[in-house]
Amino acid sequence: MSGQNAPYGPGPTDGQGASPPLRGPGDYSAQSSTTAGPVSGGPSTAPGGYGPPPTGAPAYGPPPAYGSGPSYGPPPGYTGAPGYGGGPGYGGAPGYGAGPGYGGGPGYGAGPGYGGGPNYGTGPGYGVAPGQQGSVDVVGTRVGQYIVDALVAAVPMIVLFVLGGILMGVSNSGGLAVIGGIIYFFGYIAALVSGFAVYAWWPSTHGGQTPGMGWLGLRIVREEDGGEPTLGQHALRWVLLIVDGAFAGIVGLIIMSTSERKQRLGDMAAHTLVLRA
Repeated sequence: MSGQNAPYGPGPTDGQGASPPLRGPGDYSAQSSTTAGPVSGGPSTAPGGYGPPPTGAPAYGPPPAYGSGPSYGPPPGYTGAPGYGGGPGYGGAPGYGAGPGYGGGPGYGAGPGYGGGPNYGTGPGYGVAPGQQGSVDVVGTRVGQYIVDALVAAVPMIVLFVLGGILMGVSNSGGLAVIGGIIYFFGYIAALVSGFAVYAWWPSTHGGQTPGMGWLGLRIVREEDGGEPTLGQHALRWVLLIVDGAFAGIVGLIIMSTSERKQRLGDMAAHTLVLRA
């Protein structure tokens, strides 16, 4: 077929007067390097009719494997970065394991209020068997102690009451009766003074022991550290005998018997304990 009658118009000649075979628009299998446009220095053709990309252009092929490219593996912030792995806040960092508040830190195990803190398992009276020195299980002994101390405190009042009653009895009128009434009145004053002396002043100056406690082997101590209470604490315990001593001491006996550390109301208010000396 001549170049004029070809379905795609006249084709170029090869210099010998004959036209090269004509191909359809989709056939690029035999294009020259000039037609395909390869980069200088590259192969003239490639399978499928396309040459390689220009030198320096990104190569095409299989994508990078997951886990080995950038952003995979140990990125910053993990395994040694602060907050993860060995960084602060985890493992041996402050706040976990050995930091404050956890494990050996203050507040757990050895800190105040836990384990070794006051009133938690190791305070005065804890862990001491009944009958041993330092035991708070002394309710029965305390009943005897209160009887002894009450008798000691009542001696001045009893003496004055008896003397006043005698003077008033032997004379219905006159000076002796007046004197007897005055003495009888001072009997009440003596009861208050002797009560303060026995239950507050005496233990504050005798190692936390009332006369009855010294005789029966008891001692008053501070609840928080086992030290000697102040005069004010002893005085508060004495004042609250008004409640604890109600109904012949039955109220105080019930409170002591049911409280965890065998404290009566006066002990709870004054933060004191009674231990076996």
